[in-house]
Amino acid sequence: MASPDALRAALLRRTLRLLVKPVLNPRFSPAFQRRWMGALSGIGRLPRGLQNTPGTLGGVRCDTWHDPRAADVRDGAVLFLHGGGYTTGSPRTHRCLAAWLAFGSGVPVHVLDYRLAPEHPFPAALDDALAAYEELAARGPVVLAGDSAGGGLALALALKLRDTGRPAPVALALIAPLVDLRPESPLQPVPGEALLSPAWAHANARNYAGGDTTNPLVSPLLADLHGLPPVLVQFGSDDLLVPQAEALLEALAAAGVDARRDFTPGRWHVFQLHAGQLPSADAAVARLAQFISRELDALPAKMAPRRHHTLILGAGMSGLCAAINLQKEGLHDFVMFEQSDGIGGTWWDNRYPGAQVDVPAPAYAFSFAPNPAWRQRFADAPEIQAYQQALAEKHGLTARLRLGTRLAEARFDEASGMWHFRTGRGDRFESRFFICSTGPLSQPRWPDIPGLDDFQGERLHSARWDHRVPLQGKRVGVIGTGSTAVQLIPPVAAQAARTFVFQRTANWVLPRLERRYRWFDRWLARVPPVAAGVRRFWVAVLELGRRGFDEGSRMRRIMLWQARRHLTSQVADPALRAAFTPDYPLGCKRIIYANDYYPTFAQGKAELVTTGIERITPAGLRCTDGSEREFDVLVCATGFETVHLLQSVRVTGRGGQTLEQAWREGPEAWQGVSVTGFPNLFLMLGPNTATGHTSTLLYIEPAVRHAIACMRAVEAGGHCAIEVREDAMRAHNKDLQRRLSGSVWAQCRSWYRMDNGRVVAIFPGFTAEYARGFDGPLLENYRLHGEA
Repeated sequence: MASPDALRAALLRRTLRLLVKPVLNPRFSPAFQRRWMGALSGIGRLPRGLQNTPGTLGGVRCDTWHDPRAADVRDGAVLFLHGGGYTTGSPRTHRCLAAWLAFGSGVPVHVLDYRLAPEHPFPAALDDALAAYEELAARGPVVLAGDSAGGGLALALALKLRDTGRPAPVALALIAPLVDLRPESPLQPVPGEALLSPAWAHANARNYAGGDTTNPLVSPLLADLHGLPPVLVQFGSDDLLVPQAEALLEALAAAGVDARRDFTPGRWHVFQLHAGQLPSADAAVARLAQFISRELDALPAKMAPRRHHTLILGAGMSGLCAAINLQKEGLHDFVMFEQSDGIGGTWWDNRYPGAQVDVPAPAYAFSFAPNPAWRQRFADAPEIQAYQQALAEKHGLTARLRLGTRLAEARFDEASGMWHFRTGRGDRFESRFFICSTGPLSQPRWPDIPGLDDFQGERLHSARWDHRVPLQGKRVGVIGTGSTAVQLIPPVAAQAARTFVFQRTANWVLPRLERRYRWFDRWLARVPPVAAGVRRFWVAVLELGRRGFDEGSRMRRIMLWQARRHLTSQVADPALRAAFTPDYPLGCKRIIYANDYYPTFAQGKAELVTTGIERITPAGLRCTDGSEREFDVLVCATGFETVHLLQSVRVTGRGGQTLEQAWREGPEAWQGVSVTGFPNLFLMLGPNTATGHTSTLLYIEPAVRHAIACMRAVEAGGHCAIEVREDAMRAHNKDLQRRLSGSVWAQCRSWYRMDNGRVVAIFPGFTAEYARGFDGPLLENYRLHGEA
C-alpha cells in the first residue's frame, strides 16, 4: 500500500501538470503567468503562530516571516530570493516555503520582491538583491537562500560580495538552483517533472540575460567558485535542473567549498513549495532549516549572554515533553540544547541494527500525543525518532532548538537566582530554571579491558553506531549480551561471515509478543477512544508484570516458566543451553524480550564465548584460557554510564558545590527530580526513576508537571528560586534504599547498582506510586528563596 506521502505526491503532481505546467509556457505572457501563479498561491497551509510583516530592505519591497515565540534563540536572518525563471514569482507565491523555513530555523526569513524580466533584465534583480543584503547584513549575520532562478541569483550575489570585498553571507541554501543560462546548457525533458519545460526555461534565460548568457553573474556555474561559504544544494530526482545541481556540486567541491548534497527521490522541481501539504516537502524544508540554524549557531559567541525563562538540556522524550508542556502553560521563553545533530536523544544515538523499544508502542507515546502511525507492536528506532521529529515540528520546537550544542558548564548564582551556562563553543546563556532531560542513557560506556585502543580494525559502540562501516562478509566480535546486544547480534550475524559473541553473564530472555500493525489497526488508532483504550490496556498489562519482581508471587512463577520454556524450545544443545542459563534471580538485571536471539546461536550463525577476556589485541581478542579470536570489526554493546550521571557537564549549585561532589556516595534526588543545594534544577529520569517493567514516559509526564508546578510557585510569590528540603530528600532516599536493599535488584551486579551495593537507577514500586509521590502540598518538601 502506498504511503500517505506517495499518495499526496501523486495528487499534487497531477494537479500541477493540469493547472501550472501548461501556463509556464512561452505562449503565455509573463504578465499572465504572474497573475495565474498569484491566484494559485492562496492554496497552502501555513504553520501556526507565524507572522508576516511587509516592509522594505534597501528600498526593495519584501515580506518578512518570523516566529515571535523564537525571539532571541539565535542571531541572524535569511534573505530568500524566490524562483520563477526571473520573469514570474513573488513573495506571495513562496509564502508557504518561507513561513515553514522561518518556523524551522527560528530566524526571520525575508522574501525579496526583486524586479523581474523582461521589463527589468539583468542586472536589475542582482542590484535589488545587493541593496537588500547590505541593509540586512548591517543588522547581523545573513544566510542567502533561494530556489530555481532565485538560487542562481543567490549564488551570483555571493560571488559579487566576494569580488567586491563586502561581508560574506554565513552560508548559502540553494533549492534546485538555475546556474547555467546558456542556450547549449543540457535541459532534457524529465518524465516525472511537474513544473518546468526546457522551452520555458530557455525563453526566460533570453528575457533575463539578453545576449550575454556567459557572464558569470548570469550563469554562476561558469564562475570561479573559490572562497564561498558553506553551500547546501537541495533537489529532487525528477527535477529538470538535476544536471545543473550535480554540476554545481562538482564545481564547488573542485573549488574547495564545503558543499553538501541533499537529494529526495521521486520529487519534481521545487517540491518544497508544498511544505505543509506534502510530508517529503516538510522533511526537506526541515533539513534546510537545520542547515541554516547550524551554520548560524557556529558563529563566534556574542559577548552578552542570552537570557531565557528556562533552558532545557536534551531533545529526547523528556526534553520534548517538557517543552510541549511549557508551551501549554503559556511559558514560551525557553531554549533547548542538544549535543547530537538531530532530535531524539537515545533514539537518535541508538541506531544500531535491530534497535527497538521493549514495551508495546501504544504505551511509548505520550498521553497527550498518541501515534496512529506505528507499524508494529514494538517500534523500531527510526519509527520512534520520526514520532519525536513530528512532535517537535507540530509544536514549533525546532525554532527553539540548538542542535550540535554541547553544554560545558552550568552554575547557579545565589544573588540573582539565575542559572548561568557556557557551551562548548563559549556561548553564554542565562535562565531562571534549568530542566536537565539527558536521562540515564546518554553517555556510552566503553569496556574497561586492556588493549582497547590497540585494536587495528573498525571499532563500534552500540550507542554511536556508524552505518558506513561494512559488515557484509566480515568477521565481527561483539562484547556484551545485554538488551542492546540481544537486539543487534541477529542482524549483525546475518551479514557477517563469522560472529563471535563474548558473554560475561547470561541473561534472562522471555518471548517477545511481536505483531505487525495493518491498515485496520492504524485506522482504529485514529479513533481517540480506541487509541486511549489500547494505551490503557497495555499500561495495565505492563503494571501486572511488575509483580514478577516480587519473590514468591504468581506472576514471577509465570515469568520464570516462560523464560525456561523459551530457552528449552529454542536451544536443543545441552551445553549451549547451560551457557545461556543465568545464575542470578530473574529481574536482578534488565529482563530481555527476544525471539531471534537464541536461534542465531542454535543455527550456528554466531559463536558464544563464555571464557573471560584477558585483553584486546591489534587483531582481535585473547581470552583468559590463552585462546584467541581474530576479527575485522569490534562491537562494544556495553551500555551507558548510569552511575556517573551528567559527568560531561560541570553543574555547580549553592556554595560552589558541584553535582559530582554532592553525589560522591552515589546519585540521589527527591523523586528523581530535585537535589538539595541545586535550586531551580529539575532532573528528568534522574536517580531511581528507571523502570524494569513499563514505559519511561509514564514517569516523565508527572515529573514534568511537577517541575512546572514548582516554577509557578516561584513566580506566584515573587520569589527567585525553589529548592527541595534536605530532610525531605534524605527521607525519600532512605526509604528507597531500605526497600531496594531487600529486593531482587540488590542481588547481583548490574547497571542498576553501584559497586558499594547501593541501587541508584531503579524505582522499586509501581508507576501509580511514583506519580502519587508528587501529590500533597508543594512546600512540605520545598522551600522558596528570595525575591526576583
